[in-house]
Amino acid sequence: MKRTKILTVAFLAASLAFGSLASAASFKDVKSSHWAYNTISWATDPGIAKGYPDNTFKPSQAVSEEEFLSMLIRSYEDPADVASPPYWSYKYYLTAKSLNYPVSNNRTSVITRTWVAEIVAATQGKNYSGTNAIKYMLATGLANGKAGNTVEGYAGSDKLTRAEAVTFIKNVIDKRASDELLARPTVPSDPNEIGQVPGGNTNPTKPDPEIGKVGDGEDKVLLDRAQKVANAIKGTGYQVKYNTESGGVFIKDLANNENFFVYTNNGYKNPRYGVVIQYGSLNKNDGTANIRADYLDAIVKAMNALGIKVGSDFKSTLQKAENDGKERTFKAGGVTYYITPANLGSGVISE
Repeated sequence: MKRTKILTVAFLAASLAFGSLASAASFKDVKSSHWAYNTISWATDPGIAKGYPDNTFKPSQAVSEEEFLSMLIRSYEDPADVASPPYWSYKYYLTAKSLNYPVSNNRTSVITRTWVAEIVAATQGKNYSGTNAIKYMLATGLANGKAGNTVEGYAGSDKLTRAEAVTFIKNVIDKRASDELLARPTVPSDPNEIGQVPGGNTNPTKPDPEIGKVGDGEDKVLLDRAQKVANAIKGTGYQVKYNTESGGVFIKDLANNENFFVYTNNGYKNPRYGVVIQYGSLNKNDGTANIRADYLDAIVKAMNALGIKVGSDFKSTLQKAENDGKERTFKAGGVTYYITPANLGSGVISE
């Protein structure tokens, strides 16, 4: 039988440090008709979460990464305190990093529902990102969608609210695979183990991602490139297309109908043109410049498959460019590439 630990959670850190324990019934902004009323009671009655000094809970307020991470880890066991920590959530990040959890370099970033899915999946000993993390949450009952139990209905790009946060935590406690936090594998988990999810790829034998074509005629060079990209990002659920008119290879996220990677290299037709990568909408859409980890991972895999060998240095360089809006350069295979961040254009990497 699974244990349920009653733990006090430092929810919203300093703003709640002096808050008092209360039940949902005492909060002015949580009526009995609120969808999360019972869950908020479950979290606040024993002190898992606290309200504000003005007798509110603010159920619709967004939650940061460190706030969610600290609550999630404490729901298992509160780590030992660290002497003179550099910030209040330091001990939780020590735990998360020791277990290879997918946390960012900006702990105060507002966390999205996809980001939560990736972290929760990690605590269950799974390495899933993006769409696969969402599928895992839905298939295991660790979460429900906002507009239906499908990948699209999960609304992965939406910010996580305080009410949703305590709901996620309760689901994890009720349905977790182990009483102990499990380590996240260093390699991606097999998506075929997830099972069938409405709105997802329910046929494991079907190529994932599929390769589509835009324009008339065949182009063996483009088809070969598209196949390399598809093989590199297999299991993500994204679609790969190639355009015979523009000479480009695309990666498309069907959940939001966006192309977040476009690779064009017409050098094989005209040597005047080199490599151009348009990386589109990579940001988490949470009001910060933090790049979606699943998109960035797919882009790195695609670039390597296409012969541009990049790794963690490239990731950090791209993140810095997005953070401060300044052009950056990096080298790969003896070639210098320029990163023009989204605020200076549309997000382009070019020779």
